[in-house]
Amino acid sequence: MRILCLDVESTGLNPEKDQITEWGAALYDSDTKQPVRVSGFLIKGVFISEEITRITHITQSMVDTYGVSPEAGLSAIYGLAQQAEYLLAHNAKFDKGFLDAEAKRQGRSPITLPWIDSRVDLPPEAYTKGKSASLRYLAADHGFCYDAHRAVNDVLATLKLFAMYDLDTIIRRSNIPNVEVRAVVEYADRLLAKERSYYWSPERKHWFKPLKLDEVEHEKAEAPFPVILCEEK
Repeated sequence: MRILCLDVESTGLNPEKDQITEWGAALYDSDTKQPVRVSGFLIKGVFISEEITRITHITQSMVDTYGVSPEAGLSAIYGLAQQAEYLLAHNAKFDKGFLDAEAKRQGRSPITLPWIDSRVDLPPEAYTKGKSASLRYLAADHGFCYDAHRAVNDVLATLKLFAMYDLDTIIRRSNIPNVEVRAVVEYADRLLAKERSYYWSPERKHWFKPLKLDEVEHEKAEAPFPVILCEEK
């Protein structure tokens, strides 16, 4: 089976108004457990703020000198996707959002391949070794470190993590709906939520956690605070 792993670096978190600064992509062969084609490219015509440079080490000079056009970047991703049966990303909602938004801006139909999200679709035991499901922390929990926030580095780290688990199990889990639950905690008890890998949402003013639908009842039973199921994501 061929799986296309993607990672997007961007100027912000909103795919409707922010822009892609870098694509990372690797076509993965599940039979050999190896990437068979790896690509990464900066995107020109994008303003790079000091904050983005601090996070990603991507500079304005880099995108101006080495970047390709948004059209060329998206065409390369679409070409790789034609060879794949699944798309894979860590926190796939983010990468899918930017991929779909860029396709819409360029007047292209969205890619309709099914997605696997290594942030939630690995077997449950993958997430019990630490207190965060971020790629950087999961990598460390699984015995390796890498230079985060460059697209190709993130893609290769995702694949290394992904290859440690059974593919059929991952695909079965990817077909279970993704949901979010909300922790009902007072400010004084916020660390209880953080200890159970909940994330604070400044916009919604609550602690949330992505789960698979079949994990919700277990979370409700195990958490030391009330847990509310939010809408499906």
